[in-house]
Amino acid sequence: MRVRLIFKNKEKGATVPFHHQYYLFRFFKGLIKKCGKEEFNSFKHYNFSGLKGQTTVSKSGLHFYSSKITVVFSCSNRDFIDSIIEVLFSLPEIKLNGLTIIPLSVELENQIKFEEEVKYICLSPLILLTPEFSSDSGKKFIHPCSIEFKDYLNSALLEKNELNDFGGFEFHPDSNYLKKLEDMGKKYSRVYPIFDQDVPYEVRGYTFPFTLKAAPELHQFLFENGLGLFNDKGFGMLDLAEVTPGSQTIPYFTGQLEN
Repeated sequence: MRVRLIFKNKEKGATVPFHHQYYLFRFFKGLIKKCGKEEFNSFKHYNFSGLKGQTTVSKSGLHFYSSKITVVFSCSNRDFIDSIIEVLFSLPEIKLNGLTIIPLSVELENQIKFEEEVKYICLSPLILLTPEFSSDSGKKFIHPCSIEFKDYLNSALLEKNELNDFGGFEFHPDSNYLKKLEDMGKKYSRVYPIFDQDVPYEVRGYTFPFTLKAAPELHQFLFENGLGLFNDKGFGMLDLAEVTPGSQTIPYFTGQLEN
């Protein structure tokens, strides 16, 4: 399931870095710890987007001017999401770098009935390589149309043992989109900071549309838990390239969770 965590922006114009997944990762890890459920301490099958709202960009990062700010949070485990929500709404406010937000409400995204072929966009960068300390290996560029890119994606899937029963997949990047950006000198891949127990690394991430052919069960898992590596750190979140008619969200948290 996927929910939208909606917050009130306490101070319009406040700033966070352009890539702020690390601050969200630390925040969600704090919520998990505060849940007090031992089974979730090492749980990693969840995913989240960056902060969404009306912004302007400066050298210092993203300035948020909208009254509301949203984070998409996703996981196949409903109990995990409910536990996060309960702890979240016990907090009067949250500080994320220079931003102060107040929990307001939660909306549930509609369940999607997946076909075998689906076109996606990346809500957060897709990571292929595991970086090494004091090494540039994680920053290596791999062209999305190459066999090597598909091989690394497949390796990332194989790390998730529960996916082995879903069979293989076909990955087809939007080559027209990639060529257009390349011709215009624009980027679809960048180097991002990533942290492991506060040790800094650098890793290359990709954001571009692509089509995936796979079993509907595999689509469901990837849509809820992310594609590629470091999903629990906020990387590899997907969204549908085309909005499904009638796919509005519905209220999920109104002060008390349903049993």
